[in-house]
Amino acid sequence: MSRQVFFPGWKVVIGSGAGISFGSAPFFASGFALLASAMAREFGWTQPDVAKAATIYLLLQTVAYPICGWPLDRFGSRKFAAASIVAFAISLLVLSRIGNSLTELYLAFALMGIISAGTNVVSYARAIAVWFNRKRGLALGFAASSQAVGSFIIPVVAQKLIAQYGWSTALMALAAFELVVCLPLVAVLVKDSPAPYGLLADGAERTEAVAHAELADGGMEVRDIIQTTTFWKLAICFAIMGMSFYAIAPNIVYILTKTAGLSLADVSKVLAASGIAVLFGRIGFGYLLDKLHAPIVGIMALALLATSAAIYATVATPAIIVGAAILGGLSIGGETDLMPYLASRYFGTQAVSKIFGWFLFAFFLGAAVGPVAFGRLSVAYEGAVVPLIMLVALQLVPAALFLSLGRYPAAPVREHDLAVVSGTVA
Repeated sequence: MSRQVFFPGWKVVIGSGAGISFGSAPFFASGFALLASAMAREFGWTQPDVAKAATIYLLLQTVAYPICGWPLDRFGSRKFAAASIVAFAISLLVLSRIGNSLTELYLAFALMGIISAGTNVVSYARAIAVWFNRKRGLALGFAASSQAVGSFIIPVVAQKLIAQYGWSTALMALAAFELVVCLPLVAVLVKDSPAPYGLLADGAERTEAVAHAELADGGMEVRDIIQTTTFWKLAICFAIMGMSFYAIAPNIVYILTKTAGLSLADVSKVLAASGIAVLFGRIGFGYLLDKLHAPIVGIMALALLATSAAIYATVATPAIIVGAAILGGLSIGGETDLMPYLASRYFGTQAVSKIFGWFLFAFFLGAAVGPVAFGRLSVAYEGAVVPLIMLVALQLVPAALFLSLGRYPAAPVREHDLAVVSGTVA
């Protein structure tokens, strides 16, 4: 068989990006504030009232991530992602029909949190991991970076729709977009395996299976994985990463206005710089994951976050603070790439969806603790400087855990792959 000019795996990345761009994560991150503000004005709700909806959504989505692994492994990325897009569209339509009832608001966001987790990176990680080996990090980075597309488009379009037609119409328009644009792209482009193309990962032909036996990384069962120290080391690393980033992100206005004396206009520039850096961080760290040992890349991400926090704690110069924001944005981009990549390298592709889901659970569990802990420490120490320095020191823990990880396990040559070589498997 002659090699294909265009490796079909990149179609999977494009389809994954289409789903991720307008999944629940970018919708919530960039659209919730606009939506909540419009609803609060219409119904007379307070900021704490609508903030509870955000908390409910985040908690339930966090719980939903590890649950996603089982249907993903059973039905594959394409079917589960497509079903999740339909479910997300339905939850948007439900939200668009609520009345002046906080109970209805909370129930609608609870529904969205439970059923929309599969619209995000977790649904596509296994398909990408199966299609790519040598460029797995870059492929994951490109797919995950597409969140920036939705994060840019959603607030711009939503604001125009809300201003002209109201928040209910804006939600229905997004639901229609999910079904008419995102769903077909995911259904057509995302394929669970290169086998129908007569290929292995990276486009290797079936007759090359012996030469590329290292690509046969089926991996371990979940029950065996969770008994390993490597799993728990990584889970602790990601929990601390989530806690550290979200300790700063929700409190950034307090930090920069109190510590550096910046105006709100200056803070908005800092946030914009950080948002752009996340995009480049995902692509850049994805590239590095294919070139360096992943735990070393993890330490690099920790170093960027620690440097960012140290600058926030000690420097008041606006230009340098913008630089710190860029470092922080690059860091979170790297952390996003690390979770599925490390899951696939240390435990194989067989259970990558489940393990990635548990790593996301650990990350967001830490994220739930971070803002509250930082706020209490800021009160106890009368300012943000001491908590920021504590965060810098805390990065030593995951750094040490990353250093303690060994090489990736050798990929076994499975009977299935030997059958492929002999041509006995279609």
